[in-house]
Amino acid sequence: MNMSEMGEVVAYLLRYRSAERVPGGGRKRRAAREGQLSERDVCALIDDASDLEREALRDFLAGQGLRLKTFEAGDFPGIAPGSRYYALLPDPELEQPPLYTRQPVFEALKLRQESRSELAQWYLQLWLLMNTLLYTRYNRALSDVSRYQEATFASHELLDLLRDQLEALRALGEAAPETSRALLEERGEDLNRRVRAFIDLQVRAGLLEASGASGEDASPGDIWQQTLLGALECEQIGIHQLGHLQALAEGRLAEETA
Repeated sequence: MNMSEMGEVVAYLLRYRSAERVPGGGRKRRAAREGQLSERDVCALIDDASDLEREALRDFLAGQGLRLKTFEAGDFPGIAPGSRYYALLPDPELEQPPLYTRQPVFEALKLRQESRSELAQWYLQLWLLMNTLLYTRYNRALSDVSRYQEATFASHELLDLLRDQLEALRALGEAAPETSRALLEERGEDLNRRVRAFIDLQVRAGLLEASGASGEDASPGDIWQQTLLGALECEQIGIHQLGHLQALAEGRLAEETA
């Protein structure tokens, strides 16, 4: 893998965040696009790279605060026999450069002239509710990566949870957190539009994908399944970004039982 090929591999990984030698779940290999390698070629270049070339690729990604992790068949369900799954993940031990921005999130969720803090509130609420569907209702920990294939939800379920959350906020009245009150100013189809935009963001990021399953009140194209990349990223968030919440909860529990 020469420097030009390495650049093409990195460009592909930045776009899709993952690559599989033999895609699982019936997914077709991503074909080559203008100025971009195919998934088959990306996997072949990484597979055939020498130790020095792999080290150079790791160093290149580390400069951007990223790490390429490799998983074999048997590491997680869904990886086909003889296949290999490459996942590009943020490295929690490294600082990411400013080129990784939240701008796509703000642009996707914006309906009027909301501030960035208001849009961040919308994203946080939707992200927490999505994880309620993917983890809490399955009695699943963030570390249960191998159960990602059973983690599905329908769009209307996320919408219903969001409506329930806002009703709970309204019931608090003046006791509702001031930072969350902007969420109560929705109009008409606002909630439905924000849910659709949020799901689209997750799909574009490779964290969700359409499931072939169908539910009682949902069509096959309206059921969403967590991807292996999504499960790996949630595990990383749980360990490195949300770990302090567990320590806080354990501290409060200790105080209550003292």
